[in-house]
Amino acid sequence: MPTRFNAEGNAIDIRGMVCQELACPRCHLTIPRELLELPPVFMSIAGTPSCGKSYYLAAMTWTLRQTLPRNFLLSFSDADPTSNSILNKYEEDQFHNPSSDQIVKLKKTEEQGDAYDIVQYGEQRISYPRPFLFTLRTTQKHPSAENASKVSRILCVYDNAGESFLPGADTVASPVTRHLSQSHAILFCFDPTQDPRFREACQGRTDDYQISKAPVTARQETVLHELVHRVRHHSGLKQTERRQQPLIVMVTKYDAWWPLNHYERLPTPWRPVGNKGLSCLDMDLVKKVSDAIRGLLSQVTPELVSAAEEFSHQTWFIPVSATGSAPEYMGTVEGKEQWGVKPKNINPMWCEVPFLTALACTTGGLVPTCQRATNSQ
Repeated sequence: MPTRFNAEGNAIDIRGMVCQELACPRCHLTIPRELLELPPVFMSIAGTPSCGKSYYLAAMTWTLRQTLPRNFLLSFSDADPTSNSILNKYEEDQFHNPSSDQIVKLKKTEEQGDAYDIVQYGEQRISYPRPFLFTLRTTQKHPSAENASKVSRILCVYDNAGESFLPGADTVASPVTRHLSQSHAILFCFDPTQDPRFREACQGRTDDYQISKAPVTARQETVLHELVHRVRHHSGLKQTERRQQPLIVMVTKYDAWWPLNHYERLPTPWRPVGNKGLSCLDMDLVKKVSDAIRGLLSQVTPELVSAAEEFSHQTWFIPVSATGSAPEYMGTVEGKEQWGVKPKNINPMWCEVPFLTALACTTGGLVPTCQRATNSQ
């Protein structure tokens, strides 16, 4: 640990060099200074392989960058551009691509590589997932601007490859999903196109290849059960206890199965408060949509609804679409069909709503909420 500092408060090492970066004294990994200045909010995203997490994450961060300043008077920026580099590349490919007519396919999240850090403890090598880090600060027009240091947060988002959530994947050398037990909110991606019952219900109502050709089939409730098991194991939660923190089931690829719901385009879930540019999250509308999706899931995949509601007191079922349009055929690589989307056709739906809901439930007013029967809270 440093013992000498310069006038600006930066540490001076034993050779007299000024050190402006911070590191963990145990693993020696770099720590953004914002983590010491702002209270953190941890969120974990989980799901099966090919459920659309990468596309969703890119659409989520892109829409939050627009929605939070415009509607909630909050700035949303990268706390650590290095940690966020993968996600920023995803955003550029989809939303800042000069070749908007060319089909784009995002790289799948891997179980190792740039998204992980390897630390050597004696003879033991341990792999740690690298979170995406964002700062959430009030703007000057926000009602809590004078208390910015108290209400602002640093958002830590953990994402893993879908294979990391399969039974037996969490080990001492690769404890890559143990952030689940520390998360303030867990977002579970459920992909209806991976369920044969959903595909059968959609037959004749959509020509999306994910419905008609069924490239992927997975038992997604087993991944949710494994997630629940790991949280209970690492947090000491009893089998009969339910978690207080919210579990948000994000029902992905809404553009492929929307005929099973009431809305082709989901309604705007926030509305203005006063005349200062601030909006509130309409929790009644979010709950109405959540209840409708829960009813649909209860008919088609009742085991998933049961597993989710037995795990958390706050369970939401929120439809999202990262692209808002069906994938297009790109060709064949090594005998496998490749599908992607044209950036000009991307039109995300409700990708920011799961995070806004989680923030409203966990940050005590940073995202204001309102109900139709009462005034804003």
